[in-house]
Amino acid sequence: MRRLSAIRLLAKADLDRFLAQTISRLRWVTIAALFAIALVQPAAGRGGLPEWALVAGFAGYNLVLDLVRRRWPAKPSFAWAAVLDVPAVGLVYLLSAQPGGPLFVLVLLAAAQTTAFMTLPGGLLYSGVLGAIVALVEPTLPLWTGTPADGRALSGRLVALGVVGVGMGALTRRLEQDQEAAQSMLDETSRLEALDRLRAEFVATVSHDLRTPLTAARAALVLVDASAGPALRADERELLANARRNVERLGLLIDDLLAYNQLAAGTLRLDREPLDLRAVATDAMAAVLPLLQATGQTLEIDLPAPLPSLGDAARLEQVFLNLLANAHRHTPPGTRISVSGRIAATEVHVRVADDGPGIPTGELEAIFGRFYRRDPHAGGSGLGLVIARAIVDLHGGRLWAESRPGAGASFFVALPRYEGGGEP
Repeated sequence: MRRLSAIRLLAKADLDRFLAQTISRLRWVTIAALFAIALVQPAAGRGGLPEWALVAGFAGYNLVLDLVRRRWPAKPSFAWAAVLDVPAVGLVYLLSAQPGGPLFVLVLLAAAQTTAFMTLPGGLLYSGVLGAIVALVEPTLPLWTGTPADGRALSGRLVALGVVGVGMGALTRRLEQDQEAAQSMLDETSRLEALDRLRAEFVATVSHDLRTPLTAARAALVLVDASAGPALRADERELLANARRNVERLGLLIDDLLAYNQLAAGTLRLDREPLDLRAVATDAMAAVLPLLQATGQTLEIDLPAPLPSLGDAARLEQVFLNLLANAHRHTPPGTRISVSGRIAATEVHVRVADDGPGIPTGELEAIFGRFYRRDPHAGGSGLGLVIARAIVDLHGGRLWAESRPGAGASFFVALPRYEGGGEP
């Protein structure tokens, strides 16, 4: 509640300053326009006083007000100026001797200015006082000697005065509400951004801290398998294989969390160098092979020719790891997954395909959305394809999917072909 009150006070102060500057400019523009009218169409007021002199006198009064406001800027409410405006405007309008003439605009201006800084009831009361002054100046009062047309004209001016006062007051209240809402949204956005930074830092710290023990566990399992594997019983070998598979799954998840965190923060950097995309894909296949073997899935490779490109080998390996892991999760046991490559005119292409159930046409683009999972029970973070496409995009390449329901799915990676010699 205290924070909300502070926001409202700041919003009110900003709005007061804006209205003060706007109305000050409006007063001077109005005075200049009235002075020009008085010069182009000269008219004499009461006692033969020319209207341009009345406008000049009001300009001098307005100049004094501006000087006082600048001398004491801590008084932006205009309450004291509103009190002075009543006799000043009333006197000018009385001396003009032209009810409803050009100088009636000064009465409207006083009403608009004051109701912008008052409460709605206070603004109505102020407009009522100005209306009483206008009515007393008109020829129909106090003896009502005017014609019916004069009465209608007076009624119209009083209605206009009331509309200006009420309208300006309502508009100001609406501006205050809109500014409070905008400030509250800005404050909430800042809070969410701070929470997002904390989340990103937490994910990065935890993921980084998990990699050290995970690497040690992976090395230990490999060592146990190499040294004691032949001597283990069948159930023990199965337990060891299951441990290795879960370590690999955990490694993929941690890599995805780290990569996504860096992508979201815009800190992911590429170490580009000439490479053969075949070697990158082969390394990824070797890492994911234990997962495929556990479900009886076969892996076919068709990479007969070099696929020269320029990129970050570690990041591109993560792309193929995610594509292969995605195929592994979404195809039944005993199915086939294939990796093939070819060289196009300006690109090298690698295709990861499976003969699983396929992807509906309407979801071929949705699968690249954050946390999108067609099968919630299939596992995974829901970030693999998002990260893969983002990394390929950073390399200036393309990643897309093609599929027909019941006929499997194919994921294509297209990267710029590298034709240089040696180091880039």
